[in-house]
Amino acid sequence: MILIPAYEPDGTLVKLVDELLEMMRSTNQNVPLLVINDGSRREVALQVFADLEARGIEVVTHPVNKGKGGALKTGIAIARDRGMPYVLTADADGQHLPVDILRVMAAGVETGNSVILGRRVFDESTPLRSKFGNELTIRVFHLVHGKRVNDTQTGLRFIPACFYEDLLAITKDKYDFELAALIIFARRNRLQEVVIQTVYEPGNPSSHFRKLQDSAKIYAVLLRGGMVSLFLALMDFLTFQLVDSISGSTTLSVVVARTVGTLGYFYLARNFIYKVGGNTLSTFMKYLILVLLNISILVPLIDLAKEQFEMPKVLTYIAGTLGLFFFNFFVQRAFIFKKVAPAPDVASTATPVPPSVETSR
Repeated sequence: MILIPAYEPDGTLVKLVDELLEMMRSTNQNVPLLVINDGSRREVALQVFADLEARGIEVVTHPVNKGKGGALKTGIAIARDRGMPYVLTADADGQHLPVDILRVMAAGVETGNSVILGRRVFDESTPLRSKFGNELTIRVFHLVHGKRVNDTQTGLRFIPACFYEDLLAITKDKYDFELAALIIFARRNRLQEVVIQTVYEPGNPSSHFRKLQDSAKIYAVLLRGGMVSLFLALMDFLTFQLVDSISGSTTLSVVVARTVGTLGYFYLARNFIYKVGGNTLSTFMKYLILVLLNISILVPLIDLAKEQFEMPKVLTYIAGTLGLFFFNFFVQRAFIFKKVAPAPDVASTATPVPPSVETSR
């Protein structure tokens, strides 16, 4: 199924669908199209949907705007309930050419159970804000999630059915949904890219991406691990300083500080940062081993720095903890909170489409 979410579209969407249908007819392909009207109100947009329905295209209407993520989830739920083996998502603003849509779809069908991204190539003709934003996201995504994706913001994606349930469980409904989905794909290590043509409209008038609000939501998803770590690190340091000022014992101070942070961080890491399931006790025991390893490194390091260089204990504790940050992050992502990919299975259990969705054809 080809899925196109649309909010207040113009004639560009009709042109895209016409060209796509013509290209599929010429190649004897019969892939259903589904367009999601995400609460559009303007007369021009409503005429666009009427024109699509006149061409036999299925249009599903949200009574109110839910956001791109909400529209995508509606389409994915429909694909799941109908037993569709895959969904190929494309944007309604003309940024994806029909030839590239079909190329990405062909690559996905050939590979089977991998996600295929339509990768745009950014050169000197790319608007500076788009080039800078994508490059920044690429680097941060690689740093945080250990996977280099060359176009993190592409909306052209081939998604096999084995990902449906994970995507429908995402709580994000705006543009941040796509980045949350990308994190899932990267963790499963089933992510490939196909180079496509880069198309930008002058001024990008068809786009409803709000630069400040939506960018903030996207980076909030990407950096949530860093925010949690920063908050808990502050608690950790304050606890260490408090216990050390009372007891004077390095060992006791490190143990108490790490104990205070262990349960809180474990809960947040498992449910908020990495979002993994599995056996809680087994995961916690692996995390506890990492905590004990940290303690065994920090205690002698702090005492040595105090005796040899007269460095304040809390300063050494902060420096040592920061030094261990990347080591800990790698171990957690690769071994402790690693999400195990389930066996490929495109079978799905049907559940009804939410009652707030109206279907017309």
